[in-house]
Amino acid sequence: MKSKWVGVVVLLLAISSAVGCSSSDESNGTGGAALAACNSYCDAAIAKSCADSADCKVNECAELDKATGACGTAFKTYYDCLKAQSDVCGMTCTLNTSSCQ
Repeated sequence: MKSKWVGVVVLLLAISSAVGCSSSDESNGTGGAALAACNSYCDAAIAKSCADSADCKVNECAELDKATGACGTAFKTYYDCLKAQSDVCGMTCTLNTSSCQ
């Protein structure tokens, strides 16, 4: 699970420099919604004691409030999917970042 988190953080850093950063207020709330979905997923992962979940919010959710438009929506969809899995520790969801470029 940790390698997934590292990949997401690297991707977030690339997105923030490629797409440009804005607050969630400037992006019709998509960054804020993505951040809320990530935090909610992390809370569920922590509650289930998933591997590496203690660092979830720091590793996964940092910078998500800067995601804009369709990119923010993609991250929200991804974290909503992760939380909705029958096993929140599973990794059956995919993140489509094509809208982030």
